[in-house]
Amino acid sequence: MTMPWDRPAHPADSRPQPLSLVDGLSHQHELSWARTPDSGAVDPDVAAAVDEAAARFDRFAPWVAEHFPESGDGVIESDIQHVPGTKDYVARLMERDVPGDLWVKRDDSLPISGSIKSRGGVHEVFRLAEEKRYEKLSVASTGNLALSIGTVGPLLGFDTEVHMSVDAKQWKKELLRSRGADVIEHSGLFTETVAQARETAGDAFFIDDENSFGLFAGYAVAGRRLKEQFAALGRNFTPDNPLYVYLPCGVGGGPGGVTFGLKMAFGDAVSCHFIEPTANPCMLLGAFTGNPAVACADYGLAGRTVADGLAVQSPSPLALDYAAHLVSGFHTLDDVTFLAAVNWLERSAGIIVEPSATAGLTIPWRLPDVPETATHLVWLTGGSLIPDQDKDRLRGQAATASLHWLR
Repeated sequence: MTMPWDRPAHPADSRPQPLSLVDGLSHQHELSWARTPDSGAVDPDVAAAVDEAAARFDRFAPWVAEHFPESGDGVIESDIQHVPGTKDYVARLMERDVPGDLWVKRDDSLPISGSIKSRGGVHEVFRLAEEKRYEKLSVASTGNLALSIGTVGPLLGFDTEVHMSVDAKQWKKELLRSRGADVIEHSGLFTETVAQARETAGDAFFIDDENSFGLFAGYAVAGRRLKEQFAALGRNFTPDNPLYVYLPCGVGGGPGGVTFGLKMAFGDAVSCHFIEPTANPCMLLGAFTGNPAVACADYGLAGRTVADGLAVQSPSPLALDYAAHLVSGFHTLDDVTFLAAVNWLERSAGIIVEPSATAGLTIPWRLPDVPETATHLVWLTGGSLIPDQDKDRLRGQAATASLHWLR
């Protein structure tokens, strides 16, 4: 396997600016595209669906508490954690400070799937269980969405079929099989796997990561929950005292749903940023071109990345329609930075996550004119279920990447 340090590593602020955004993307440069989001523009019908999703989570809380005791009271939620040591550590690497303080959102430790997918995926299965119209579920995934649906589906009596793309981790496939899901392996990347799974779904309900309001609404519930968490700490946000949120982005449904929920909760007081691999910045391309059918391959991008949960060739049309206009910035990272940040986060905060989850760690240092009153929140999207052997391997790769990043 070719590792990312077999290619030159270039921190984003040390290379010449590309001639154009598309030129920079085509050459797999790390870059940022800042924009002004629409003020308060959230679709009222989708907002109503988010309210319904929140109520559905409440109804299923006793069931979750029974089957997943680690959830406590059955609320599928993660902590927020202040990480001043991480901010200081990254500031030393960047050789400058950034205004405000740094927090992380611990979706890497969410009950059920150990990732952000416990929000959208689990909610969609709950919705289908209440409808009682289907006996079989089908889903395509790089791994984490599969873990949420492939865990809850069988427990609720669904015959659950999971299609997994070539970049899915073997341990995720084995865990799913042990939980009762039928795992079908594919040789193609995510977008190709989704198309094949959709075509063969038959009488199963296909949970479409690209176009599911059930997934989107489940993710969006995070916005009101986050507002409650910060309010309990006496922290409230305004445009003059803003919250910056950094979200790893693959197909866009997860970060899109969370962004929609954050805008419902905080309005113009929150600034949302999506981060994608340089190998496949599909949401950035979709938002920049306005073309929901855009493919990274059209720009010579093969789509292979160590950030396997973000290995997506085309964006979610639903996320483009309902969330892209709410995003303040799109950013890209190369694989060396993804892996190096795994090392930095563990060294500074004792948290080990998947490479994709580290996406937002360096982005505050890219933003201009950040006020002193800012709060930065990096959304950690997955990692707690990584087997020990895989963690050890990841630690070794991350340590090597960190050395190469510093060159």
